[in-house]
Amino acid sequence: MFLYFAAMQMTVLVRPWIAFDLSADDLGHRSALVLGLTVAANNLPSLVLSPYAGALADRMSKRTILQVCAVIMTLFAAATGLGLALSWFAWWHVMIIGIGQGAVMTFITPTRRAIIGDLVGREHLLNATALHTVTQNVNRMLMPAAGGFIIVAVGAEWAYAAIAAMYVASVVLLFIVPKIIPSDASRKRSMSGAVKEGFQYAAKDRTIRNLLLIAFVSTVIGQPLQHLLPLFADVLDISVARVGLLFTFFGIGSLIGSTTAASLGNFKHKGLLLVIFLTVWGAAILAFAFSDVYLLSLLLLVPVGMGHSGRNTVNIATLQTYTDPDMRGRVMALNAMMSGFMPPAVLLITAVADFANAQIALGIVGGIILAYGLWQLLIARTVKTLE
Repeated sequence: MFLYFAAMQMTVLVRPWIAFDLSADDLGHRSALVLGLTVAANNLPSLVLSPYAGALADRMSKRTILQVCAVIMTLFAAATGLGLALSWFAWWHVMIIGIGQGAVMTFITPTRRAIIGDLVGREHLLNATALHTVTQNVNRMLMPAAGGFIIVAVGAEWAYAAIAAMYVASVVLLFIVPKIIPSDASRKRSMSGAVKEGFQYAAKDRTIRNLLLIAFVSTVIGQPLQHLLPLFADVLDISVARVGLLFTFFGIGSLIGSTTAASLGNFKHKGLLLVIFLTVWGAAILAFAFSDVYLLSLLLLVPVGMGHSGRNTVNIATLQTYTDPDMRGRVMALNAMMSGFMPPAVLLITAVADFANAQIALGIVGGIILAYGLWQLLIARTVKTLE
């Protein structure tokens, strides 16, 4: 998964940056809306495909799903690199391929999360989920910056060559993971019946419902931030390599958040920890949005990353703790499906950035998350009392 995440995190910077850069007009002005369209298109497939991705993860070997997805992602990366090397691509080509990548990612996300519950016991879920997230955050800290430096040094096509190579290596290494076959009952159930059962399960269980609601607000409102950091190239007057360093400091904070969660083991106050991470995240985004000093912006991205990763890690671990084993794939898919609701929020944020500026757009995002976190911390009781 380290190489899997390395390829994914390099793509987080490289794909939107290439589309953003290709959108430049004759005067060098780049379109924030094009950046938003590229990010939105990548997340759109999850809204439709996530329930089926979760049902599939509960019906067949999760290792096999991850390997097949990595092969397809290799082909997408190779095609993009070739198109850029031959100067065939405009920004909309990158966006269209991003739709395909987003469709495959819809099957990757719930599967890689649900497989954790298959490999460890309930008492180790928070620790194992956090260690899994640590792997992601080490790459979040390193790979976007590496992608930026590769673009500056030798060109974007070589960044995509590196992405393709890492996916190929991950396919081979996944053979180390046990091939766990789901129960007969899970495999005999029809896809449509499994999808329906997943929705009914989440709707009836109050705890699962509330945890998914926090995931919904966090993903739709806050998740776009890490994809829209290229907007601050103009705010801070920096190059793509320095934009990559923004991702690095975000990754440092994310690593702190996930290692903090990992160090707690079977922590007995997961709900309260989740709400605290959520509140810190909102406050940090608000502060970052209004910084116009590069060094200060770098430092502020540490608590932004910490709140983001801590919230995500504890949310997923708590969901897995309170979910029946046979339903994990579908509940993780419902959690991942939230990214399918991101496109309207992304387009709204980038439209505000185009017509006003990026600082106001991200300031609104931080204010909403902070208000929601404070409400969960001070007024609501269902989530913060979970063990």
